[in-house]
Amino acid sequence: MMKRIPILAVFTAVALLPGAGPAAAEGDRAGGRGLDAVARVFDPDSRVVALARFVAEGDRFELTKRVDGGGRAYLQYKYIRTDGTFQGGEHWGLAEAGGTVVFDHDFGEGRKVLFRVCAGALCSGTSSGENWTIAYA
Repeated sequence: MMKRIPILAVFTAVALLPGAGPAAAEGDRAGGRGLDAVARVFDPDSRVVALARFVAEGDRFELTKRVDGGGRAYLQYKYIRTDGTFQGGEHWGLAEAGGTVVFDHDFGEGRKVLFRVCAGALCSGTSSGENWTIAYA
């Protein structure tokens, strides 16, 4: 008699297989492939106040203020260098809703980039680094 495998186990196994392979160094993405990511900050009414997008192809940030009020939009980022140290910075966007501001970088291929987006005092991650969005250049 055949033994039945629970469907959940099959999906779990499939989900784990794509990540299998050689381990990458901390801060480095295996194979040097980039990974885009988006960070959003919400107001108390659950509206997206601002969003920041990292686009791996071109190593750029796109910062958009979505609603008026709440202060000027900005993003902060930390980039992990090959020696394991952080390089950080911030970019300021618009105070009013509407356009997108683009900031170009030249991060090393496959390097980890952490970032958060803020509008005034509202931020998508904490100042101590918790809940920052992760992308790879």
